[in-house]
Amino acid sequence: MPKHTKKRSTIKRKRRHMMKHAEANKAKAQDNKQLAKEYEPLDKSIRELSKKLDFLNVGGSNDD
Repeated sequence: MPKHTKKRSTIKRKRRHMMKHAEANKAKAQDNKQLAKEYEPLDKSIRELSKKLDFLNVGGSNDD
């Protein structure tokens, strides 16, 4: 049988710490998902406009 390398109190302390911060991390992840959903249409329209502008500027004159 292998020896236990960590004391049980250390394991309990680590678990308590993780559980304490899990709610905050979960809330942050949810907020980030919501923000991504809200900005997705805007990002898509910006990319489309960028493609149109690139298309219009192809073969354009350079004023050097």
